[in-house]
Amino acid sequence: MFKDKDKDEVLELFKGYNYQLINFNKNDIIALEYEPCNKIGLIISGIIDIKRMLSSNNTIHLSSLSSGSLFGEVIAFSDINIYPATVISSTSSEIMFINKVDFIKFCTDNTAFLNCFLNDLTNKIITLNKSITTLSLTSIRQKISNFLLNEYKVQGSIFIKLNMTKQKLSEILGVPRPSLSRELINMKELGIIDYSRDFIKILDKKKLEDLLIQ
Repeated sequence: MFKDKDKDEVLELFKGYNYQLINFNKNDIIALEYEPCNKIGLIISGIIDIKRMLSSNNTIHLSSLSSGSLFGEVIAFSDINIYPATVISSTSSEIMFINKVDFIKFCTDNTAFLNCFLNDLTNKIITLNKSITTLSLTSIRQKISNFLLNEYKVQGSIFIKLNMTKQKLSEILGVPRPSLSRELINMKELGIIDYSRDFIKILDKKKLEDLLIQ
């Protein structure tokens, strides 16, 4: 509902509701893991990352959200109102924060938004399930294979365009950056994939599928 609207249009929609606008710089922490969450965030501008910071100094990238996206809506209405991950502003950003009471009122007053909201929740559940599947795989090679096969379905091509840095990909897969690079080299030498800076080419799709059932 908010994706194609500029700031003035969004503020007009929320006219009469209580909200707070906060600006963040690149790499600012918006919310820390285990902090209480009692407001819903709406990204007016910029991009944010949702990450788990592990004690081993590794980082798991869970998702990225851009202008028009909501965050914290599931947590705010759960029985345990704490952030399960850290929210970071990956660019300069402006966030609107709305308390639960006003958010419920907004949903009640705008049935079109309510439909979009439920659809968004469904998509986030699907994304979460994909993250859980990736983290449950035991080897780096399996995680890379799972990622490539998922992207093959989405992009419809054996040429997988990487819309992210290798560092972000390593965080998504939950593996160290050097280990990811070594495994990509190994898979290339085995003739399973080929790659450049921005693309990974699937050379042996069946081998990728076989790796997931080992």
